[in-house]
Amino acid sequence: MIDFGGGHTAEFYSWDPDLTLNPQYQRLAHLLPVDRAGLIERHERADVPGEWHDGGIPFEHPELGDIFGSRATWKVESWEPLTLSPSILCECGVHGYIRNGLWVPA
Repeated sequence: MIDFGGGHTAEFYSWDPDLTLNPQYQRLAHLLPVDRAGLIERHERADVPGEWHDGGIPFEHPELGDIFGSRATWKVESWEPLTLSPSILCECGVHGYIRNGLWVPA
């Protein structure tokens, strides 16, 4: 678990589907596994204080373009400390940046 501060935590997720259990990805069988494909980020909802929200932040990966399709992706500017661009605007209204391993409100 990564703690970015300000009530924001996250975990990396990977891309390595079991094609027997996920036959819909068979067309992508040529892709190699990616250890850090994105983040699942958790924060308190802006629209419903006291409730928590998990959101996906997929990273730009040339090899994963077919998976995310037209969905927004984030560029990893630095892994250590983690810095992403552009800003992150959640559907619940939370908006900010991950800069130098910290959550920075927008």
